Amino acid sequence: MERRRFRRPRLRLNVKASIGSQPIGHVLNLTDEGICLTGRGVPPSQIQPLRLDLPIALYGQREVAVMATPCWHDYLPNGHWRGGFHLQVDDNAASILTTLAGRYGDV
Repeated sequence: MERRRFRRPRLRLNVKASIGSQPIGHVLNLTDEGICLTGRGVPPSQIQPLRLDLPIALYGQREVAVMATPCWHDYLPNGHWRGGFHLQVDDNAASILTTLAGRYGDV
């Protein structure tokens, strides 16, 4: 998988990522076009619908649904994986992700 590094704000909030009802990891950083996740086990290897569970409500929403296409992943010495995903989002999800990164991301 091709690894491309874009500057994304690292989040200061704990945003959980799930496939269906199964948690897969946490968001490290994001934009409205891409996301870096970390988790345990095996990272997603094909396009997947992801649910991002927000610890606070943004625009009245506590979760955001996106489609995530894996771009790269690697395994860390502590047994976790880290992976980059391209996101396909609707306008509402893009607004929420942009606000999330702008308010709670370190640049």
